[in-house]
Formats: sequence, C-alpha cells, structure tokens
Amino acid sequence: MKKIFSRRTQTIDPTHMLTLHQEAAEQLELMRTAVDASEHASDSICDTLTSIAEDHWEAYLDVLHMICLHDETFATVMKTQVLTKQAANDPLATEQRQSYSNRLLVLSLLPALTQRHRRFCYFYGLRINPMGDYIKESIATEREHIAEMIAMVQNMI
Repeated sequence: MKKIFSRRTQTIDPTHMLTLHQEAAEQLELMRTAVDASEHASDSICDTLTSIAEDHWEAYLDVLHMICLHDETFATVMKTQVLTKQAANDPLATEQRQSYSNRLLVLSLLPALTQRHRRFCYFYGLRINPMGDYIKESIATEREHIAEMIAMVQNMI
C-alpha cells in the first residue's frame, strides 16, 4: 500500500519565523499595556481592559500555534510543559488565587516572554552562524523557558 503523506523533516524559513516571533512580541507588549492600565482603572474600565488583555493573550496563543506548526521541536517542548503544569495543578489551589497577585506576576512575566521572542528574532536574523552549535543550544534553552513561562501565565488567566 502506498503512503499518501510522508513524514520528512522540514527546514525552517528564518524570515517567516522572524516575522512570527516579532508578532508574538508585539501581542505580548499590547497585553502588558492593557494589564498595566487596568491596575490604575476603575471597576468597569478595569473589566474592559482585562477583557482586552485576554484578547491579546488569545491572539498571542494563535501566533504561538503558527510557530509550533513550523517548528516541531518547539511544539514538542510546549506539549510536555503544558501537560506537566496541568498535572501539577490541583483545583483547590486554583480557587485560592488572588487576581491582584496574578496581575503582578503576569506583569513580571510578560517582559520576560517578550525578551525571549526577541532573542529568537536575533537568532533567526543571523544569516551566517559561525557558532552554530551554540545557537542551536541557545534556541533549545529558549524554547524550554518560553514554554515554562507560557504555562505559568496560562494558569493565571
């Protein structure tokens, strides 16, 4: 019987990945702005800004999905991190979370996530890589760090 689809490794288009990581960083910056503004807003405006921040998080996850479609290693790391974090969460701990502390932690994690995506932009922007092994090792580490931070933010939202 003939196979219709063959599973072969795909090369990553650096220009396309650069664009996707830039879009992810922009969505995170917009979300950070909305979360920061909601800290200083009144009740109804705070709810609206929180909704806007959640919309930016959803847009970020859409971009992240596109990144995972093109980078299978990143998708594998994301799946293992998300499954590990979900298994570690118990329902009683999630009910006891306070929104104020969550907001502060999200405000702290968003710049770190943005910086990680900017590092990917830097790595994909390198056309000549004399330190190829170092870059491959750095990219693997960055993938793991991004996956851990995304799992933390996702659990708080």
